[in-house]
Parts: sequence; C-alpha cells; structure tokens
Amino acid sequence: MFVVQRSPLLVATTILLASIGWALVLMFGSGPLAVSTAALLATDLLILGTVIAVGVVFSRGRWTRPTAFLLLGGQAVLGVFFDVSGWWIGAVVVSALGVGAVAGPWLGGWLRKLPPADGPPPKAVIMGLGLVGLPALVAITAPGGVPLGGWLLSGCAVAAAWAYSQAWLPALWAVRGAIPVLGVVAVAGLSWPGALALGLGVAAFTALAWSPEVRKAALSQAAAPVDLVPIPPELAPPEVLEAAGLDGRGRPRNQADV
Repeated sequence: MFVVQRSPLLVATTILLASIGWALVLMFGSGPLAVSTAALLATDLLILGTVIAVGVVFSRGRWTRPTAFLLLGGQAVLGVFFDVSGWWIGAVVVSALGVGAVAGPWLGGWLRKLPPADGPPPKAVIMGLGLVGLPALVAITAPGGVPLGGWLLSGCAVAAAWAYSQAWLPALWAVRGAIPVLGVVAVAGLSWPGALALGLGVAAFTALAWSPEVRKAALSQAAAPVDLVPIPPELAPPEVLEAAGLDGRGRPRNQADV
C-alpha cells in the first residue's frame, strides 16, 4: 500500500531527474549547440520537467502522461547530437527509467479518467503548455546562438503562461499581441528553416489565443467580484459578538442604551 501511494511521486521524480540530467548534458557535454542556445534549452527543460512533475502529483491531469512522453522523447532525440560522456550516460539511464515509469501501470489509478467539470478546455491546456515549451523551439531554431529577440520571446511566453494559469486576463492579450510582435523580431535573425518553424509555432499559439474556448476559460477562471452582505447581529453567534466587543444588537458594549 505504501508503494502504491508513493508511485505518482516516484514517477514525477524520474521525470524531473531526466530533465535535470539533460540540462547538465547541455551545459557540460560536447555538442553542436552554442552556449546561449544550450542555456535556454536547458532552462526550458527544467521548467517543463517541473510543470509535468507538479501536474502528476497535484493536478492528476490527463495531459501529464502524453506531455511526459513528448518531453522524454525529445530528450532522447537530443541525446543523438551529443557525445557520450558520464553526464550523457546518466541522463540516458534516468530517461529510460522515466519512460518505463510513465508507461507503466503506476499512474493508471492515479490520473483522472475524465476532465474535471470546472477545468479548462483542451485548447486552453494546449496553449498554456505550448507557451511553456516555446523557449525550447526558440533554442532549436537558433543552434548557433539565441538572439535578443529570442530571449525576449521566451521570457514573455513563460510569463504569459504562468499569468494565464492564474486567470490574469491581460495575459491572454499578451499572447494575442505581444507574442506575435516578439515572434516577428525573433524570426528576423534566423535562417529560413528556423524562421519557418518558429513562425509556424508562434502563429499556432496566436490562433489558439483567439479561439472562443481559450477566452471563455480565462473569463471563467477569473475571480468574480463579490458584494459584501452585512449579517444582522441577531444571526451572529453570541461568542462572535462577545469577542468583537458588541452587544446583542451589534453595538459596542460600552455604548449607552438610548
């Protein structure tokens, strides 16, 4: 029973350790990526691994399993372009454990079978996760070095994803307006294959941001203002009135009756 209860935590740990392992490979291994590109990609791998691990343990979201497979699969492809080293071997081992953990039966009884009634629609989830992964796309499309526009686009994407998850409505307009503008700036300094890939990615996120489902999700998650309704003192518990220094009519006890 103890092992079963701890299984989701162990699965999440392997996902996070795999991201840490490949981040170390990017920073200290020998590969074709420039320092700035490796740094951005390593940072985003850590963010993605953390988001998925937290999603497995706390939200139990159905999106965590396919997203984990995409992350681990992308890390496996990344390993092809790096020389074998101690960091590389460790990352491969942890990634293999992660794939086995995610594919195994341990999450079967843990992850939700159906989406929560008050949860965001699939397009909103895809947009949020896509924004978190956008820095990785920026890095891949600029193997020779990430220009300033790419850093700005990456920072704006991650910040917008976090703000949107907190139901901050201006974040939706940031995705609709700031992301396309920064995308144009980032694409300007790339070769045509990288520019095409990054341009398509930014266009996809922009299209999702303008979809009715994403807008409704932001509106439904935002906290609605609540009017304060006074409670008659007759309905308040006596101990509450006494603690507040009020009498049975809601007036201060030291106030003389008139």
